[in-house]
Amino acid sequence: MRKLKDISIIIAIIIIGIPLFILAIPFMIAIIPIGHFQRKKFEKKYAVFLNKNNGKNFFCYNNRKNSKQYIEDDIIPNLNDGIEILYLNGRKIESEYNSEFISEALYGLKHYNKFPHLMKIRNGKLIDKSINNPFYGVLNMNKSKSELLNKINEFFELDKIKNVA
Repeated sequence: MRKLKDISIIIAIIIIGIPLFILAIPFMIAIIPIGHFQRKKFEKKYAVFLNKNNGKNFFCYNNRKNSKQYIEDDIIPNLNDGIEILYLNGRKIESEYNSEFISEALYGLKHYNKFPHLMKIRNGKLIDKSINNPFYGVLNMNKSKSELLNKINEFFELDKIKNVA
């Protein structure tokens, strides 16, 4: 009895599934190339964005409760003027830059290990680094904030800072 039920389910899937798949083929043939060309078009625009913003530096942080206030009060005011701030308020990116391109940059992070995160654009390429561990060393273990700021400046190839209280 059980085998008969299993066989009837398989036959129903074949009878219904194969015709549906055959009917879907023309849609797939039309949609797949459209998606491919849209992706290629976006990649060209993204490459233009990277070239246009060559040399830019980004400090990225999110709305995590135990760090947001400290970052805004103690880290951001001490960052070099050449560093742009990207704030992720949940999934919403708060920045003056095109959110579609910033989202692509964040989605493609190669060295992602939680926020805060650093990104720089050099020679049309995005280079990134997580500073999550050093940041939480400062926040939770009272390590030197100057060391963290110097690591940030070193990544961005900026001058070192003096000790910060």
